[in-house]
Formats: sequence, C-alpha cells, structure tokens
Amino acid sequence: MTPGELAEQFELYVDQLGDKLSVALIAAYEQWQAGTLTTAEFEAVFIQLVGTMNAYARTGADWLGSVYLASTPKGTTLVTVAGETARLADAAATLVALLDTADDLKTQLDRIGRNEPTEAAQQQLVHTYNVHEVPGYRRRLNAGACELCVWLQKKHLDPEGIGYIYPTDKLMHRHTGCRCTPVPATRIERTAA
Repeated sequence: MTPGELAEQFELYVDQLGDKLSVALIAAYEQWQAGTLTTAEFEAVFIQLVGTMNAYARTGADWLGSVYLASTPKGTTLVTVAGETARLADAAATLVALLDTADDLKTQLDRIGRNEPTEAAQQQLVHTYNVHEVPGYRRRLNAGACELCVWLQKKHLDPEGIGYIYPTDKLMHRHTGCRCTPVPATRIERTAA
C-alpha cells in the first residue's frame, strides 16, 4: 500500500463513518424535537452514537495503519468509548442547551457527525504508528486542503520539499473539518559524496 492509497482509504473510511453518524444524529434530533425522545434519552443516544462511531473509527484506523505497516494490529486504542463518555456527555448537554439559541443545530450535528470519527481515526493512526515503533509521520493533505493544513504540512521547512516529519509520540495538529491523513515516514540518512 502506498501513502496515497493509505490516504485514499482513510478518507473513504472517515467519510463513510461521518455520513452515517451525521444521519443518525440528525434522526435522533428530529425524534427529540417530535417528542419521541426525552432530553435525557437524546443525550444518551448522542453519547452512544458518537462514542460507538469513534470506536469504529479507531478500530478501522488501527487496522488500516497495521495493514500499511504490514503487521498485525496491536489491539490498543488511544481512547476507549468509556474514556470519552464524560467529554461526549458535556457535548450532548451543550447541544441540548443550545436548542433555544441555535437555528442551525442540525448543521452542528452534521459537523459533529463528520468530524468526530475523523479526529478519532487520525489520533488512532498516530497512536498505532507509535505502538509499532514507527519514528515519525508526515501530514498527507486531502483534496481541497485548507491553508492551515498546507502550512502544517511544513514543506517550507523541509529541504526535500515533501513535508515535516512529526514524532509519533505527538498527536496530529488538526482543526474541525480536517481530513488530512497521518502517513508513516522516516528520513533517510544521506552520506556526503
């Protein structure tokens, strides 16, 4: 698997997860607004949906990273569903509180649905590389990457012009909506001729 194929598979995977989570979150929101779900039930559904999809994202990222590394999955995840329940509970409570002030709650749920699995998978890929003792990774830009992502790739700091190598013990710098892929990388030592 080439770095390009890894990035392509990564983007396809997180886009599919994000699409499914977005649809599920909006459906839960509509059930809540229709009175089918109570506020507490909506918050519980939000936590379960996002937590479960993030777990799928991490598992898939571990598998994808392991396939790329031609190794077996180490079976460790950076964050577990139980470990992020408190963070997701806060997010659900914040969304519920915004109901009276936010006209675009569906848009926010869509953004959360698309962003959460991507962030979970990006973090897990870096964690998987670290567990596999890969020394570093490069930022592979997605199609239509923003200026921040281009800058974070840091080609301007690399004499070879292929991007800065980040250590795998550091999580990938990202922003909401970022779809860049962390790709394993090492710098080849050059000998003076």
